[in-house]
Amino acid sequence: MSESEQWQAKWHGVQDVLGPKWTLHILRLLSEGPRGFNAVQRELDGLTAPMLSRRLKELRCHGLVERQVADTTPPSTSYSLTEQGREIATRLRELEPLFELHGRGDGSETDGCSTTSQECRGEALTTGCVTADDGC
Repeated sequence: MSESEQWQAKWHGVQDVLGPKWTLHILRLLSEGPRGFNAVQRELDGLTAPMLSRRLKELRCHGLVERQVADTTPPSTSYSLTEQGREIATRLRELEPLFELHGRGDGSETDGCSTTSQECRGEALTTGCVTADDGC
C-alpha cells in the first residue's frame, strides 16, 4: 500500500468513527466528566434517545466510551471516556480556538458571516455560522 493510500485509508477511518451526527458532541460533553444517559440527552438539545443510544454503542464499540452500571435500585448507568477517548477529545478541543462562532444580529442577516460560509453549512447552525478564525 502506497503512502497516499495509507493516509487516505486512515482518514476514511477517522471519518467513519467521528463523522456520524452527534458523535463529536458526545465526545466533547463526556470530556467534561462522566454523565448518565438522560443527562447527556438533556445537555445536547435535539438529540433523541434512539440516536444517543446508537452513538454511545458505536463509541463503545470503537473503544472511546465505557459504560458503568452501579449496583443500585434502580440500576444507575453512566458513560465516560476511555483513555483513548480522552486523548481524542483533548485533541479535538485543541481545535476549538481555530474556529469562531458568529451569531445573528437582528435576524435579517448573519453578523460576521460571509455569504460563502452561510451557504456551506446553513443546516448546522441556523442561528449563525462558524468560520475559520482567520476568516473566510
